Amino acid sequence: MKELYLVRHGETVGESTVRLFGSTDIALSDLGREQLRRAGEALRRIKFASAYTSTMSRSREGARIVLGGDSPTPVQIKDFDEIDFGLWEGMTIEEVAEKDPVNFGRWATPDINFRFPDGDSRVEFHTRVARGAGVFADAASPTLAVLHKGVIRVVICTLLGIPPEENMTMPIELASIHRLVGENGKWELVARNEVSHLGPSRMAGS
Repeated sequence: MKELYLVRHGETVGESTVRLFGSTDIALSDLGREQLRRAGEALRRIKFASAYTSTMSRSREGARIVLGGDSPTPVQIKDFDEIDFGLWEGMTIEEVAEKDPVNFGRWATPDINFRFPDGDSRVEFHTRVARGAGVFADAASPTLAVLHKGVIRVVICTLLGIPPEENMTMPIELASIHRLVGENGKWELVARNEVSHLGPSRMAGS
């Protein structure tokens, strides 16, 4: 039976809790590194046989912290890069609502065809991440993947066979852990949004 552990990266210098940073390659903050050290301690008993990240620095550094310098060497997957928010990059939701109310109203619906202004559409993003998730079928187990909020949602939906528009509000907090097990191509989500390891570094609702 395969085991897959999905970990979201930690807080960034750009305030991942309140600002839309998708395609912007922004670094982890000191708090984010502490969150990921705590995630690494929670997973220390597991001897990972494979590890994956996006090409973005917050994902790559996050995996190094979680692994604590141990093997394996993480493999970068371009398909796991976070969604491009286009003109909304770096803005807060409140700023978007004020400056782009029409698109904000469309974004607030589960419309799978919604496109961020000058950025990705949801359907393009889901297609790309789902393609990347194919790597887990043959990955050596246990597998670690330190990824982004939107990417983790799509990976989970893809492996479980859930339409992405039905799971757009799944909680994926900073440095949270999600565990799936799979056998014969069928996956089950056995733990999601685990955050007890974070203690005082947790940013609830992030």
